Amino acid sequence: MEIAQLVVSPAILLGAFIFFWKESKAGRMELETRLVQRMDRMEDRLEARIVTLEGKMDARFIESEARIVALEDKMDRRFTATEARIVALENKMDTRLIALEDKMDTRMGRLEAVLITQQKAS
Repeated sequence: MEIAQLVVSPAILLGAFIFFWKESKAGRMELETRLVQRMDRMEDRLEARIVTLEGKMDARFIESEARIVALEDKMDRRFTATEARIVALENKMDTRLIALEDKMDTRMGRLEAVLITQQKAS
């Protein structure tokens, strides 16, 4: 009887295993579909987050670009104003130098006239 049990038991076990395996395979398919659905939901949420983040990043980039353009404009205005002041100072210096040269010319002319009159007198 023990020999018969040894022969029959593996067959029963094998049959039971196949039965359970088929059951678990069907259950596994159900699990797989649930997992696939869950993964799809996660992908949808991630895609929505990515779209939101892309929108935020685009807005930040546009804002940063606007700030950079504003700073460049401000720097251009300051450089232009500084350049205009430098040109005005150069013109003022030129005017003063011309006036000084004219003054020196008249003084030199007077000095020459005095020297000439002194030479004639001596």
